[in-house]
Amino acid sequence: MTKYILVGGYLHKAKDGGQAFFEELVKDFKQNKTVKILNCIFARPQEEWGSKFQENKKLFSKYINDFELILADPLKFIEQIRAADVIFFQGGYPVPLMKLLAESGDWIAELKGKTVAGTSAGAEIISKYYYICKTMRTGNGFGLLPIKFIPHWYSELDEYANINWKNALQELKDYQEDLPIYTLAEGEFKVFNTA
Repeated sequence: MTKYILVGGYLHKAKDGGQAFFEELVKDFKQNKTVKILNCIFARPQEEWGSKFQENKKLFSKYINDFELILADPLKFIEQIRAADVIFFQGGYPVPLMKLLAESGDWIAELKGKTVAGTSAGAEIISKYYYICKTMRTGNGFGLLPIKFIPHWYSELDEYANINWKNALQELKDYQEDLPIYTLAEGEFKVFNTA
């Protein structure tokens, strides 16, 4: 079984600061075991990977113990997935994320039995189709889940102030095939278990 966790955006905006998400992220792994979490930050410019990784270490440490956070490397991505328990796709921009992942070999085949989580752009690429809030257009993900997805739902952040959410929903509904649509607000998450 593979578990997918989609997050609508900024975890710290959740009412509990992200605690329920982090508990869900590691709950399927044995107690007294260091959980290996692969942090994929390909959705952000490479010069930001190091600082974002350090930020994530602090955030994860607030809510979970006994874990090892590993910075994803596009050149070693498949081997890193094999060694990890959890793969965490950081948000950012879906296009560079899709590009780097497409160049990283057949990493999807290595996800069985893992927990795979994504925030914002990281959740978009797990979906089959999604709505990109930053550019207000639809996009195609890797289809790890047969769903359509909109992150940052009714976000109060300034960068999303111009989005007509009703139109965004309709645009995604009309895009390609008919699939269930999930909308998640900042910090909200949804769990999917697949065979």
